[in-house]
Amino acid sequence: MKTYQSIILMLLGGVLMALSNGKFLLAPAAWIFPVLFLFAIRDMRMRTAWMALTLMTAVSNQISFHGMLPSLPDIPMFGYIPAMAGALYAIPFMLQKWSYTRTQAFAATLILPCTYALLDEMNVYANPFGAFGIPGYSQHDFLAFVQVASVLGVTGLTFIMLWAASILYWLHLNHSAATRKTVFLIASGVLGLIILWGGLRLTLDSGTETVAVSGIHTLDRTDSETLQIFDMHLQDPHAFLQEAEKRMVQLLELTAAEAQSGAKLIHHAEASVVLDHSQKSGYLERLGEVARTWKVYIVTVPYVFTPDGEPNENVLYIIGPSGDVELEHYKYGGNMIERTVEGDKQIQYVDTPYGRLSGVICWDKDFPSVMRQVGEQEIDLLFIPSADWKEIAPYHTWIGHFRGVENGANVITQTVNGMSAMADYKGQTWAKMDHFTTDHWVMSGHIPTRGTDTFYTDWGKYFTGCIIIALIVLIRLIFIQSKDRMRKEQE
Repeated sequence: MKTYQSIILMLLGGVLMALSNGKFLLAPAAWIFPVLFLFAIRDMRMRTAWMALTLMTAVSNQISFHGMLPSLPDIPMFGYIPAMAGALYAIPFMLQKWSYTRTQAFAATLILPCTYALLDEMNVYANPFGAFGIPGYSQHDFLAFVQVASVLGVTGLTFIMLWAASILYWLHLNHSAATRKTVFLIASGVLGLIILWGGLRLTLDSGTETVAVSGIHTLDRTDSETLQIFDMHLQDPHAFLQEAEKRMVQLLELTAAEAQSGAKLIHHAEASVVLDHSQKSGYLERLGEVARTWKVYIVTVPYVFTPDGEPNENVLYIIGPSGDVELEHYKYGGNMIERTVEGDKQIQYVDTPYGRLSGVICWDKDFPSVMRQVGEQEIDLLFIPSADWKEIAPYHTWIGHFRGVENGANVITQTVNGMSAMADYKGQTWAKMDHFTTDHWVMSGHIPTRGTDTFYTDWGKYFTGCIIIALIVLIRLIFIQSKDRMRKEQE
C-alpha cells in the first residue's frame, strides 16, 4: 500500500512541479509540489528515491519549458537543458531526507530551502543563458508575496516556499502535539506577517507624479515577408536598403504621432527597424529631429548589419530633446547564440525631468547579478525593449517585472511577438498590450517617475553567502546530534 501511495504522490508532485514553472506558472502548485515530493520519498530507500525523483524533476521541468526554447542546431541538446537543470533539483529533497534520518531537530527543516535556493543562486550567477526556471517567478500575480523580492530577490520567494513545505513535513514526524501546535502557529504567523508586510507595501503611494509613455513596434516575427529582410541583405542589397527605408519611415511616422499625442517618453521594441550600417547615422539623425521638434525622449533599438567580418549590432539608444544620442547600450545577453556585438554589462543612465532613465535589451534582464546595477545606480525608469515568441510570452515579460521589484525601478517593456507592459517598482501593472490580440502595436499609458531604494540592492548580494554559511552550520549540527544520539543508544 505504501508503495502505491508513494507512486501517486510522486506523480502528483511531478504534475504540480510542471505546472509551477515555465509556460504555466500556476502559483499554488509551487507551494504544494515540494510537500508531495517529501512525502513520496519518505518510505523509499535512498537509492530508489534518488533515481525516481531525479527522473521526475527532469521530466517535469522539461514539460514546463516545452516549446519555449528556440531550436539551436549549433548547440547540442540545447532543447533538453530544462531536463538537465530539473534533475539537479532532486538533490535538495534527498539531502532533506538524509538529514531527517539523523536528526528531527527543527533546524533540519532549513536543509531543503537552503539547498534549493542555493541552486537558484547558482542559476543567477553561473547560468550563461540567464536565470530561467526559478520557482519564485510563479508568484508574479501574488503581489503581496512578490514584495519579498525587494529584500531577498526572487530566490527569496523560493526559499520561503520550500521552507514552508519542509516545516509541513516536519510536523508529521514524531513530535508531541504541543510541539506541533506551537511550531505550526509560529510558522503560520511569520508567513502571515510577511504577506501582511507585502500588502502594506502595496498600499504605499508609488508617487503621484507620472509621465506619459508610448511603446511601439511595427512588425510580426512570424510573418514570412517580415523575415525576408534578413536574407535580402545578402541576396539583394539594393532591395534591402529600399525595404529598410520604408520600414524606417513607418516607425518614424508612428513615433512622431505618439509625440504629437502627448507622450513624453517613446519606446521602440527590440529590432523594430533593421538597417545597414550605412543607414544608422541617418536614422538616428531623423529620430533626433522628431525628439527635438516635440521635446521628447526616444528609446530605440535598431538591428544593424555591419561590414563583412564584423558582428552585427543589437544596440539601444536614448535620444534626448536636444536631438542628440545621450545613451548607447549594446546587448550582452545571449551573444553566444545571436552572435552580435557583446555589450560590456555596464548599466548606464540619463538624468531627465522624468527621473533617471536606463535601458537594457530583452535577454539582458535574465541576468539578475548584472541587473543589480539598476538599483545601485538608482534608476527610476527602466526600459526593456524585447522580441519574444508566443510560447515564452508572457513569462519573459514578468521576469522583467521582478527585476523592477528587486531594484526599485519602474519597468516599461515593449515586446515584438509577446506581452508589452508597464509596471511600477512593486510589480503592479499600469498598462499592457498583447501582441497576439491586436494588429495596432502601440501601448500607451502613464508610469510613476520615481523609483525607490530596496534592501536587495544593498544587501541581496550577500544572500548566497548566508545560505552557504547556514548549510555548513546545519550539516555540522546534524553530524553532532547524530553522534550524540548514537552514543546515548550505546549507553
